[in-house]
Amino acid sequence: MPSAKRGAALRPTRSKAKGAAKPRRARRELVVDADGHVCEPADLWETRLPRHLRERGIRLRWNESTGYDVAHCEDWIITDRGLAGLGNAGANNVELGRGTHYQDLNPAGFDGKARLAVMDAEGIDVAVLYPGLGFSLGAIRDPELGVASCRVYNDWIAEYCSADPKRLVGVAALPLQDPAAAAAEVRRAADELGLRGSFVRPNPHGEHLLHERRFDPVWEALQAADLPLGFHPAGLFDLPGTSRSMRQYMADGTPHAVILFFDQYMTLSNLVYGGVLERHPALKLLILECGGGWIAHWMDRVDEFLRAYDWQLSHLTLKPSEYFLRQGYISFDPGERTTAAMTQFIGHERMVWASDFPHSDAQYPGVVEELREHSAALPPAARAGLLGLNALRLYGLRDPRA
Repeated sequence: MPSAKRGAALRPTRSKAKGAAKPRRARRELVVDADGHVCEPADLWETRLPRHLRERGIRLRWNESTGYDVAHCEDWIITDRGLAGLGNAGANNVELGRGTHYQDLNPAGFDGKARLAVMDAEGIDVAVLYPGLGFSLGAIRDPELGVASCRVYNDWIAEYCSADPKRLVGVAALPLQDPAAAAAEVRRAADELGLRGSFVRPNPHGEHLLHERRFDPVWEALQAADLPLGFHPAGLFDLPGTSRSMRQYMADGTPHAVILFFDQYMTLSNLVYGGVLERHPALKLLILECGGGWIAHWMDRVDEFLRAYDWQLSHLTLKPSEYFLRQGYISFDPGERTTAAMTQFIGHERMVWASDFPHSDAQYPGVVEELREHSAALPPAARAGLLGLNALRLYGLRDPRA
């Protein structure tokens, strides 16, 4: 792995020509965005699904009276406003982008070549890409439609990344509606499409909790393919979870700040206490888009309850915190103030960062400058890991600068 040669660029090398040795200029730090996003074509599923499924797949319709695109799937509405937030980073976000058509959002969301230009301008070497509209794939009720829709997305993200597969890295949607089909899709994603990870929402899928044994074939397939499982939340109402059950108790402005965190906190706890990480010790987990400063509190909390309720947890052979330290990674926002402090509790090899580009809450332009500023106090090894080397290891990537 590249991390085994971190000091190589700093060692002097001798010129082939005669004369004194000249030191080789050190390469700048590798920068890997562990969680960026794409904007799928508005008609992706309407044009690529089998014909008998197209009228029930994810589809957008403009509402003239409200000035928003409305996202539909099956017989329900995903959202009737706010889709502009999937691709208006750096733009005025007044009224959730009222009057902005989805297809007019930042071209870098839709096109790999345009994304590379943004990455060059920002100083990002590699971007690992998660969906936009595709976050509702797990909420599709019909298993046939769910499986077919995930396959469409996975084919498309592989095409997007083909603009430069060394720098654009796709992760696969998993159709948990059918665990056997999801396991097969893991193998197809790894063997045929070249995708380097997977994602699901940290929510119950249908009526099933993610620590149920019905999903074990999926986790086994991910272990075998050495693909990490990214838990990426979304503040939507289409799956059971915090949005659906607690939104009515939240003041305006509260939901996005806490919904993503609540769903992640509960699901990570369930995966540990429910024995998923005990049964699948090589499964790599990535906790995304809810900040990282809470992870030390979580480890203290779950370890304390193991001591108090060990009679319920005889199936665990490790402390809860040890499962995370063995198998987990967590993403930090570029401007988090607790990043350096977390190295005392989780070390520095479990930390990555995320831009969230081109979403409305992304820092754009200037995300890498913000990241460098807030990581300046880290020791060199920790800083290099956070900026890029940890993500290379997590996703099994090669350094594109080599």
